[in-house]
Amino acid sequence: MRKPTYSRPSPSLLWLSLLLLAGTLLHYPAIAVTIEEEIRRCKDLSDDNMRLICYDKLAKNLPTHVKQRFGQEEKKAIEEAPESITAVISSAQKGAYSKYTFTLDNGQVWRQIDSGRAIWRGGEHVTLERGAMGSFFMRKTGGGRSLRVKRVK
Repeated sequence: MRKPTYSRPSPSLLWLSLLLLAGTLLHYPAIAVTIEEEIRRCKDLSDDNMRLICYDKLAKNLPTHVKQRFGQEEKKAIEEAPESITAVISSAQKGAYSKYTFTLDNGQVWRQIDSGRAIWRGGEHVTLERGAMGSFFMRKTGGGRSLRVKRVK
């Protein structure tokens, strides 16, 4: 059986390929620039005409930005969200199946979704924490048992 023979490409061919690749990559703008960064850059321009041109260019490129973010819209929001918040219960209303709905002082409304017993009243300080798989837990800030909750409003 015959062994295959391989020949190495010449160094000049490798350099030519590298130069063509570099030229192609330099032609395209960096994709990593976010729309927020571009808005900040436009906002910082002092000349009104240059700022307007910058915003017009940004508006023209908006469909490209939207396509790049497709499928990752929530990813950035989750990355920027805090791991926990603290609030005060404004009201706690008992609902169906003895599950409570809590209205917090920040306007958020959370509903108990597990079957644990809740003896919480208005005026109590609570901490809401992010759990696994998009779940949330609420517990009294002083400690104690956590309840699995879902944000209603």
